[in-house]
Amino acid sequence: MPPSRSASRSRDRKRLPCWLALPALALGLACAPRHLTPLEPSGDTQAGACHPEQDRAAILQMAGTYRVEFAFDETVSLQEGYSLKSPYRASATEVVRVLEDTPHKVSLQHLLVMERDGQRSPLKHWRQDWTFEDTELLEFRGRRTWERHALPPSESRCTWSQAVFEVDDGPRYEGSGRWTHERGLSAWESRETWRPLPRREYTKRSDYDALVGTNRHALTPTGWVHEQDSLKLVLGPTPHALARERGVNLYTRQPGDGTAPEVSAYWTRTQDYWREVREQWRALFQEHARFTLKDRVGGKPRHDHLFGLSEASPQGPNEGATDGAPTTRQRLRTILTRFLEPEADTKAGHGP
Repeated sequence: MPPSRSASRSRDRKRLPCWLALPALALGLACAPRHLTPLEPSGDTQAGACHPEQDRAAILQMAGTYRVEFAFDETVSLQEGYSLKSPYRASATEVVRVLEDTPHKVSLQHLLVMERDGQRSPLKHWRQDWTFEDTELLEFRGRRTWERHALPPSESRCTWSQAVFEVDDGPRYEGSGRWTHERGLSAWESRETWRPLPRREYTKRSDYDALVGTNRHALTPTGWVHEQDSLKLVLGPTPHALARERGVNLYTRQPGDGTAPEVSAYWTRTQDYWREVREQWRALFQEHARFTLKDRVGGKPRHDHLFGLSEASPQGPNEGATDGAPTTRQRLRTILTRFLEPEADTKAGHGP
């Protein structure tokens, strides 16, 4: 995910058979509903072996301080009259901290380090949660709608899900796949995954509704890389692909950690607040099997509300309890509830 802002035809067909097998990309209902198919075993997984500890070690290697280069290129126009947009390039410094590390789950928090008036200023960025043999995914369905999707054990065996969350810990996307450790390369690739518009585009474009494709994470000698192969999808009575896009986010580990004092001070000051934000989001996910989130409330996007409350009440969930004012926990609940669309609207989505 940038700051605020791959592959023969046969291989493409294997990954996204629905989109390319139809004449003139007439997708319609042929692409939905989507049923996940078990991943083909590779290497020693043919014998039924799993290596969760080796997988987990690879995930943990993504923690550290990095210089990140973001590169996104539209490669193919898939609609008559559509012109490819200019390439996107950006860079940033990110610190990736381990929030949780258990045998079956790893949570990594990204912190963006910016320069302000000659001073380094950390800011909470996106988060990724990895879960081994996850049997329930929170999947994006398009039009600001998410829905829980159950996986049978046969589809989740030996896999890790990766759930990605926005800067305010709101949902973004979740996909599952296997880690492989072959030919000296540790890499994970997702099944087909639906994602909302990225931050670099959702405030600038309204000509498509979702990204559909695969995510690949791989360790490199100097850090790690996140590759994305995506179609930009337009929803509606006749869904159609607008363009194909390739993204490469390259994380290069930085020697030493000159940002450690600033990052540690920032996270010590705000971590209790963001822990409570995560808890309130989890409660919402459990209460609603399907939900839609409004784009703005009171003229402001959700992250403005939550970051504003972070600055006012960074101490934790019970701030305000002693003087009779609403606690931080109560304020958070109110904010998230206000962003929920009425239940009737959540049934009109056109996702996978």
